[in-house]
Amino acid sequence: MRLYYIAEAEGRRRHVWSALGVDAERWNGVVRGAHDWRLALHDRYGIAPAVALQPLDMLDAGVPPSREGKGTNCLSHEEVGEILRGGLRLIEGEGRRGGVEVINVCLPPARRRRDLAEVALGRLLTRVNTSAGATGRHAFVIFAEEQEAQVARLYRRLRVHNPIPSRFESWEDSAPTRNIPIDAIIGGPAFRRPANDHLLQLAGFVACALLLQEDRGAAGEVGNGQLGHAFSILACALNREASRLDRQGVVRR
Repeated sequence: MRLYYIAEAEGRRRHVWSALGVDAERWNGVVRGAHDWRLALHDRYGIAPAVALQPLDMLDAGVPPSREGKGTNCLSHEEVGEILRGGLRLIEGEGRRGGVEVINVCLPPARRRRDLAEVALGRLLTRVNTSAGATGRHAFVIFAEEQEAQVARLYRRLRVHNPIPSRFESWEDSAPTRNIPIDAIIGGPAFRRPANDHLLQLAGFVACALLLQEDRGAAGEVGNGQLGHAFSILACALNREASRLDRQGVVRR
C-alpha cells in the first residue's frame, strides 16, 4: 500500500495539484521525521505543532501562525521562506531513502476554474493510479476536508470512466482514447484537517513551491526571489515518469 497526501495551489497563471506518496513500510519513519521537524520549528520560531502551515497564505496575505513567547505573531518573508525550504528538504531526504515520491500536475488557467481544477486533479489521480499499479501496490489518497464534495464526486466517476488519450495518434485498436479506471486507488478518499496532519501540510508545501516556480506573481514580489527556485530542492523525490516530456516530471497538459 502507498498513501498519497494530495494538496492544491492556485495562482493567476497556473493551477497545481501535488501528491506526496509514502509507502506503508516507510510511513512511521516519515511521520516521525515530520513531527521532529515541527518540534524544531517550535523551538526556533515558536510555532505550535498543531498550527497548519500554509506558505502561500503567509507570503501573500500575511496570515501568520501563532508564535509563542516571541512578542509578535508575525513571521518575516525570510522566515517563511526558510520554513518552506526546510519542509522540501525533509521530503527530499526521505525520497533519497526510498519509498517516497512526489507527483505534480501544473496547468494553465481555463475559463471555468472548477473545470480546470477537476481536469488537473483527474490527471494527478491517473498518475497516482499508474505509479502505484506499476509497483504492484494499491494507493490510498488523503485530502483536506474542505475538498470532500469535489474530490468524492470525481473519484467515483474515474473509478468507472477515465478516458485516456494515447501519446500517439491512437491506441492499438485505432481508438483515440482508452478507458483506464483508477482501480489501483482503493478505499475511497479520506479527508482530514490539515492542522492534524503534517504530511498533508507537506504536500501543500510541494504545491506551493511548484506554483512559485511556475507563476512568479503567485505571492507578489516574493516569488521572484529565491523562493522561485525552492522547488528545485526536490530531485530524488520527484516521480519523473509522470511526464517524460518534462525534466521535473511535471504534467503540464
